[in-house]
Amino acid sequence: MAERRTIGQILMSFGRLTEEDCQRALEYQRDHGGYFGEALLALGFVSQDELDWGIASQFDLPYIFPDADSIDPDAANLVSPEWALAHLTLPIMKTDEALTVVVESPIKTDAVDELHARTDLRIEMALASGPKIRELIRQVFARGTAAEENERPTPLHLTEAFAEALECGAARFGISTRGHRSWAWWDDAGTVRRRPLEGLWEAELEQLLEPPPQEHAAGQERAQWNGQLNREGMVTPVEVRYLADESGLEYLFRPVQERSILQDRFPLPAPAIMSEIRLLARSGAARFVVTGTPEDLGHEILPHLPLLLLDPSWRSIYINASEQKAAQEAFSLRMPPDPEKWSSELETLRAFHFDVVTVDLTGSQDSWAGTALDVASVAFLLWPMDVDRRPAYDAGIRWELHIERVAGNHLEWTLEPLHG
Repeated sequence: MAERRTIGQILMSFGRLTEEDCQRALEYQRDHGGYFGEALLALGFVSQDELDWGIASQFDLPYIFPDADSIDPDAANLVSPEWALAHLTLPIMKTDEALTVVVESPIKTDAVDELHARTDLRIEMALASGPKIRELIRQVFARGTAAEENERPTPLHLTEAFAEALECGAARFGISTRGHRSWAWWDDAGTVRRRPLEGLWEAELEQLLEPPPQEHAAGQERAQWNGQLNREGMVTPVEVRYLADESGLEYLFRPVQERSILQDRFPLPAPAIMSEIRLLARSGAARFVVTGTPEDLGHEILPHLPLLLLDPSWRSIYINASEQKAAQEAFSLRMPPDPEKWSSELETLRAFHFDVVTVDLTGSQDSWAGTALDVASVAFLLWPMDVDRRPAYDAGIRWELHIERVAGNHLEWTLEPLHG
């Protein structure tokens, strides 16, 4: 069998590297550790796409630019969005004998081995960059949601449509009518969802919105006012805009006040990260270690993460130690001074069935982390940067959300799988 060429040899053969570049990269690798390809990237000798193409050539794999519309739904549905994001691996084509899988690295084979054991199919790998795979996963599973929406023949009640919009943290949502047709829509991290509305939605809106539309929009072609959506006690302040002509009307709602003030204080992550967090939350697998730089940022932002990243109506509780100043800023429970009592205190919260829990406790994380996760299906546990993550991984957490304050008031957010 012919000896496999190195990345350096492959890239030199195509004129992308010189012998001197390779020597400098090897010196960098010796000094800093890691892979040779990481040294090439750190020194700026190649781009990520060039390195990925070189790795694909080294392993005789196709390097692809996958498109969501070309993915076989039967293949993609073999895995959950959480599994796909955690492993950066997605099945893209399935036959009776083989399963084609796009992966970030041909070296990390755990996910491929798992798919082979699960399906008993021959696995054929293709390579793509990590960012392209993440975007593909978001598009594929968003497409599945859209397909379900289109197949649903029964119109929604307006309350149900508003609930779906607010649960995904939509920054804007609305109602449109044309003739006898009416539908609700909302912006889900850049993807606009649309659902038909049942015929009595106008009476429903009069009950949900205070002040009701009749006080501002009756007989008007356009209007704007601030109000509150009250869904069985869950109140969301909104800005309302209204347009009408002889063919139909438009309502636009934007959540305001508390969330807007928080967003000024804590700028939101990129839409791609927001989309992944919400995707994980809806799948019931949203359990995160949260780290902050500087460390005070983590303490400051943690109790606000449910409101910033998810639906404001989700019931959340902030669990903290007695010295945390942020306890006054969110619905919270202060733990007793004795850490020996923390597990029993956390056990009592399970009966309340909270949607989200944020936890800011210190010391002996392995003694309380697992119990804290039982409080809610979505959990954010603050974790010191210098503390081993293994207790979190052993407790069932698979994601790390890191937030760093940089120049000015800008925040850099990263979301990565947590490794044991």
